[in-house]
Amino acid sequence: MFSLVEATVKPLLLNDKVLKVAYELYLQAPQSYSPAIDLRELSKKTGTSLLECRNAIVEANRLGRFPNCSLHS
Repeated sequence: MFSLVEATVKPLLLNDKVLKVAYELYLQAPQSYSPAIDLRELSKKTGTSLLECRNAIVEANRLGRFPNCSLHS
């Protein structure tokens, strides 16, 4: 029961602002096997820490977003 609630609520807890900007960067990246998102640029644009940006993208990836994405700073 708890896992069902967690699966339903967890996507709502992700930082929406970070994910929107990350998605823009993801689309702008050269579409190679592994498009890269620059965490420093994402952090600067959103005003959040590098760790918070990284964690939001990693968690979103677990939910199926940002496939084959790589991160760098």
